[in-house]
Amino acid sequence: MRFLPGLLLLLPLASPLAHAELIDDVFDRGELRIAMEANTPPFNFKEGDKLTGFEVELGELLAKEMDVRPSFITVDAAELLPGVESAKYDVAINHIAMTPELADRFDFSEPYSYSSAQLIVRKQEQRPLGSFAALKGKALGVAQGSQFVEQARTAEGVDLRSYADARQPIKDVADQQIDAAISDRLLIPYAIRDSQLPVKEGADVGPTLSLAIPFQKGNPAFKASLDKALQRVKADGRLAALSEKWFGMDASKPVKKAE
Repeated sequence: MRFLPGLLLLLPLASPLAHAELIDDVFDRGELRIAMEANTPPFNFKEGDKLTGFEVELGELLAKEMDVRPSFITVDAAELLPGVESAKYDVAINHIAMTPELADRFDFSEPYSYSSAQLIVRKQEQRPLGSFAALKGKALGVAQGSQFVEQARTAEGVDLRSYADARQPIKDVADQQIDAAISDRLLIPYAIRDSQLPVKEGADVGPTLSLAIPFQKGNPAFKASLDKALQRVKADGRLAALSEKWFGMDASKPVKKAE
């Protein structure tokens, strides 16, 4: 049997190793697979059996803008990013801050929210606990897996205490077991209301964080589609309205720090 020369030239193009763009997979399925932990109100959480929160509604908006349906998958923290990296999930929408370390592993959308670390202190606190330096020699609580753990570890002389449950450090602040707790400034108003404990918002500490959506590297068409969807919900005010609904503020723009 003889092969035509033209056919021989075409054979290498049919290699099974050819990389398919993520956007093609998403459109073929007709759905965007969105991973989240679903345990952090008001970002994403469950009310009974219903998944809700800021990032759930954001995922719904973005999928609609991309003309696909959203498929939410609830995962543990340990599985979240590896699942995106292995293409088990298309994206993670889980208040993830862009860092140089993560940028080595993933590509990111443009930011959808901006935040920073903030302290929680006792309601009657009179000490000027306005910085990490002011916490030297004092006990600071942080939830395990929080993006602020490493930041807090750099604080010299601080007695850093790690908690499996994000509510426990707030309780320990109220009970005078620790001096302060550190968390996301977007979470704190909700957490304080939910706790019903005699605590209050403390000082902002550390740099502004850009929250964005990670996905597998090497998918420029997917990035363009996702970014355009984000740009549309920003431009017409839907993202700002969603932020006001869940956080009581417009977190879609960077925080202006005092000079």
